[in-house]
Amino acid sequence: MSIIAIQLKQVLRNRRFFLFTILLPGIWYVFMIQVASTSLPATGNFQLALLLLALLMGILGNSIVTFSKRICSNKDFYILQSHISHYSLWNYLFSQLITQVIINLFITIVIMILAIFLHTIEFNFITITSILLTNIIGIYLSEIGFAIGLSFDAPTVDAAGTPILFIIATFIIPWKHLLPANSFINFFTNVQKLFPTYYLYAGLDHLSVSHLGLLFVTAIITLLPWLSFIYRKLIN
Repeated sequence: MSIIAIQLKQVLRNRRFFLFTILLPGIWYVFMIQVASTSLPATGNFQLALLLLALLMGILGNSIVTFSKRICSNKDFYILQSHISHYSLWNYLFSQLITQVIINLFITIVIMILAIFLHTIEFNFITITSILLTNIIGIYLSEIGFAIGLSFDAPTVDAAGTPILFIIATFIIPWKHLLPANSFINFFTNVQKLFPTYYLYAGLDHLSVSHLGLLFVTAIITLLPWLSFIYRKLIN
């Protein structure tokens, strides 16, 4: 638990964390609710979609920008620890994921408080389930961030973190919920069906077992290459 506490202190002292995971998603969410929603449908499902997207923005920023930077900065120390103590790299991975779960829950609570203040959240089964699934997707994204952190040094992650963030973001934004349908949106939506976040939004109208099943199946399939890479890195 001491390792997790150290990691949490390190995160909370990081200004990049608050910028990419709290401030920017919060500002975006307020803007969309207060300005863009005047010309877009103010239905409960639409507002929930905006809330989930704000949460994913924060969790994605945490996983890809701050988490990967933290991994690449600390990995040499923990590799040394694995050789001179009983603290293995698998322990390192597990403690990091626990830390990520706690941080993502913190992000979720902050954005939800903002939504409560704006009166844009209705607590029902779909809302609670969707928020829980969003945090599960946070573990998925953290695995990717962990792999990125193992792969590159700190300067490279600094330079590439934000572009990677925006590339991944294009695949989690529910374009068909936000923009009028056209051939490109339909094509890109079909591409998004390969990833779990599509089924998170698909369940807003009617959360079904098939949506949940496809969410977990696509998460496992698309995560396998990253997990394989992490495994090869950790056993070397």
